[in-house]
Amino acid sequence: MSLTKNEFKSTLVVSLIFSLRLFGLFVLLPIFSLYASEYENSSAFLAGIALGIYSLSQALMQVPMGFLSDKFGRKKIVMLGLIMFIFGSLICYFSKDINTLIIGRLIQGLGAISSIGIATLSENTSVNNRASAFTIMGISVGGAFIIGFIIGPFFASIYSFKSIFILLFILGFIATIVTYLYYPNDKNEKINSTKIKYNNNLTQIYLGSFFLSLILSMMLYTYPLTWNSLGATKDELPIIYLYIFLPAVLFIYPLVRYFEKIKKIDKMVKAGWFFLVLGYLIYLIAPKNNYSLYALGILFFFGSSVFNSILPSLLTFNIPNNLKATSTGPFYLMNFLGHAIGALIAGLIYMKESYLGIQNSLFIYFISILIVIIWIKIDLPEYKEKNE
Repeated sequence: MSLTKNEFKSTLVVSLIFSLRLFGLFVLLPIFSLYASEYENSSAFLAGIALGIYSLSQALMQVPMGFLSDKFGRKKIVMLGLIMFIFGSLICYFSKDINTLIIGRLIQGLGAISSIGIATLSENTSVNNRASAFTIMGISVGGAFIIGFIIGPFFASIYSFKSIFILLFILGFIATIVTYLYYPNDKNEKINSTKIKYNNNLTQIYLGSFFLSLILSMMLYTYPLTWNSLGATKDELPIIYLYIFLPAVLFIYPLVRYFEKIKKIDKMVKAGWFFLVLGYLIYLIAPKNNYSLYALGILFFFGSSVFNSILPSLLTFNIPNNLKATSTGPFYLMNFLGHAIGALIAGLIYMKESYLGIQNSLFIYFISILIVIIWIKIDLPEYKEKNE
């Protein structure tokens, strides 16, 4: 079933705001570790904190912001979150030392609106069209991911690293205007309780969100440094990222739609895990050159894109209708917590050249494949739509 006109409009607006917000994370990931040394009093560890504190503050605020939106309305809290993001971006732009940058990144992340966005989308789409809506959101996030990885290195190379924060300020301002003018009206009843009934399905989904962001953050910290070790320059990274993300952009949406129609989404879940494991194995076993590194990137980001499309929709089929934002809060808490921990782990590992005789980047990829194996063991619930 196709999205109705109103569903499509709501999906586009929420996806735009959602993607612009996450763009603040994606645009810095491919270059942050390369430019952090320019700040006064910087160190590898503090650079890791500056990168991870954004996700950590996002994680801590998902549940409170979700609850506030259930109580006082989605639109008001989304605008509050965007204003905090704008203010934090300005602090980052004017910062000269690493500690001020950390404060700015902290404030950027405090305006956590991810759980509110997914709740709004689930409220404004029918159960039959919800998977399509979340797939569109996933594609928009994937687009922000790719554009961020291209624009980030471009801005830093042509202008300066700090120019990225002015870009984030402008995008945050645009998102605030779009929210004020077009954000969908609330359709949920105000609640008097925050009680969530946890079950095995929700636990599997929350852990899936954590594991995905954990390996993604470790990958995004390590992958550009691995290219750099093979001789790739900062100016070459945008084209490299375009090549590795293009397959996911072209094929994920039609594949998810196809398997959704034939009611075999669970096969896509297994395929996602397969691509992740295969990518790691190829690079760990094959000769370390551009070809094996391209293979790792293409397979990893294709596999991770599968879960970025499926997990949010899977979540909506397992949460109470009147606690959508409050229930999705833990999902994004685990997501951003994984990003924060992954960045810190990768940063700590990169403080040394090798561990147990294994090169630092290979050590991270080895740990990542173990994490995926644990995730496969824990599994995800079956993809079953619930009736309204």
